[in-house]
Amino acid sequence: MNTLNRYTKAMSHTILLINPPIYDFAAYDLFNKPLGLLYLASFLRRAGFKVRLIDTLDRLHPALQKLPAPAHLKADGTGKYHSEIIEKPSCLKDVPRNYRRYGMPVDILSELLNREYQEHKPIAVLVSSMMTYWYPAVADTIKLLRQTIPDTTIALGGVYARLFPEHAQRVCQPDKLFTGNRFMPVLRWLDNLAGRKYDYGTITDEFTAWPPPAYELYPRLSYLTLITSVGCPFHCDYCAGPLLQPKLSQLAPELFVDQMTSLLPMLDKNNESYHIAFMDDALLARSQDHIIPILDQVKKLNLPLRFYCPNGLHCRFISEKVARLIYANNFKMVRLSYESSDTAPYWQRAGNDKVSDRVFHDAVANLLSAGYRPHQLEAYILTGLPGQTMAEIEQSAHTVHDMGLKIRLCQYTPIPGTKLFETSFDKFGIDPGEPLLHNNSILPTLDRHIGYETFQRFKDHIKELNQSLPRNT
Repeated sequence: MNTLNRYTKAMSHTILLINPPIYDFAAYDLFNKPLGLLYLASFLRRAGFKVRLIDTLDRLHPALQKLPAPAHLKADGTGKYHSEIIEKPSCLKDVPRNYRRYGMPVDILSELLNREYQEHKPIAVLVSSMMTYWYPAVADTIKLLRQTIPDTTIALGGVYARLFPEHAQRVCQPDKLFTGNRFMPVLRWLDNLAGRKYDYGTITDEFTAWPPPAYELYPRLSYLTLITSVGCPFHCDYCAGPLLQPKLSQLAPELFVDQMTSLLPMLDKNNESYHIAFMDDALLARSQDHIIPILDQVKKLNLPLRFYCPNGLHCRFISEKVARLIYANNFKMVRLSYESSDTAPYWQRAGNDKVSDRVFHDAVANLLSAGYRPHQLEAYILTGLPGQTMAEIEQSAHTVHDMGLKIRLCQYTPIPGTKLFETSFDKFGIDPGEPLLHNNSILPTLDRHIGYETFQRFKDHIKELNQSLPRNT
């Protein structure tokens, strides 16, 4: 009997994982799953712990079926979160929008937590976090945990915990704060908490050896969110990627395809298709050795798969061959990272010079040649950068529109540790120590050269442009 089996038979310690709700002016389930938490769950199970999960953003959770309006699923499995208007924090009072709690209502979450305490009695609760400006929901979740699962150790990790550790410790007050990107320190800490010694053998933190995310913890799934890699070869002035994952690491193509196919039985077959979203920061990097063999293998499976890329794809990696494979493998959401046109060279440099008008045009030409129609493609442009002018934004938008593509606005968020962070709070006059003011929804209200109303009119204009695109060409 190997070490893993020996410890699995003896396991008795339960760990509860929590993905908190969102407090914000807007939120939408666009293939949103807490991948970090799900990978951690797989490590915990390998190490012999019992694992329980409450994902408050799971729109298909059985506890939400009692709500008057159950979740509506779009064809791809995405859709709106249940939401409730809540009071705005004082520093956001002047924003002319409703502030909402997105996800599981407090009474339902409280009921589930009470049940976990009565039936499973976890030795620790591990709470995830994402956007820094979503921290009030994290803090409220930890307060609720203190009330409903008393005398239980609470740990906090995730993006917010890593980028704003002092703030997270002071405001959320977890018993333990994890600020790294490794899983083994969490397991070692839990070993100490459980009073056990575990021989981890070949279990390693290296991404290429991670087990598949623990999607079996969900009672129902309308889509899978997967990654084939972590990290990115580019280092943009406005991106936290290099802070969170300093190097690019990719799964072997065969391993990824095996993982994906092993997860398919857990998935609803919506509209006779399986819906899978890639969330890589750099899905197409090193394409010859990575995405090309992945898609070659996936095509041979001859399965009814539909793929989506809500994160922007790097244009310079979309060769004729990559474009043909993307089309042949039924990619239904193709979003390109255009970001800024040649008329804004400063912002192209801030984006590590990863794209230009020529590179963008070549990528689009390759996708059209592969079989896509222009209106089936989308392109992100950046807005809200400190010092960016409306003229620069409008030029980028009209370049995209003139090519017949949908325009997607990517609103800038100041991120601690990035090159543009200090420039941002100097430009916008915001407190760098208050993450609520880093919300990308409010930056137009802070830029005296643009303003909320001007930016809202621009957003309406973009909507009109997208609706005007011909669909028969």
